[in-house]
Amino acid sequence: MNNRKQIGSTLTLTAFLSLAGGLTLINSTTALANKINPQVITVKANKIQPVPIPKDQLPSPLDAGVVFREISSGGFAGAVYETVLLNDGLLNRVRIGDANDSERSVRRVPVEQVKQFKKLLNKKNFEKYNNLSYPAPSGAADFITYTLSSQSATTQYNDISQGGLPNQLSAVVKAWNELKNSARPL
Repeated sequence: MNNRKQIGSTLTLTAFLSLAGGLTLINSTTALANKINPQVITVKANKIQPVPIPKDQLPSPLDAGVVFREISSGGFAGAVYETVLLNDGLLNRVRIGDANDSERSVRRVPVEQVKQFKKLLNKKNFEKYNNLSYPAPSGAADFITYTLSSQSATTQYNDISQGGLPNQLSAVVKAWNELKNSARPL
């Protein structure tokens, strides 16, 4: 019985130390976009200088009937998701490489909301950001990269650099996220 208690105590201590070590690692990483991280605060205070997206890294153009597309990749899991907004208000999200298509999500937003989003893209001059990437700070890891495409432009940013985006592009990102969050299941 004493041996069982000792094994149990050892396992509990090991689990605790593993968690504590993981929490220290999480808190000291530059990959999390939070207000505690000084590198993120610097990104928010300074606008990031964009760099051209290499041509071999540009996604394919949008198909007819597609208003907007987001490709998200990276993070801890390294998963790649594609979210596509169609003219009729359908919002499709799939995990690229998911052979079973088990993570597919099909939702809907009102067509009027799609029209408003298209107007916002024009008003905020989304074309101005074509083929530009707003990179993460050097040394950053485990961040998620977002590639946004309309019929006329593709731009890229990541969760760490989001606070340093130009105001007009930031407004597009905010409106896109609101649209995605407001979509209803079919």
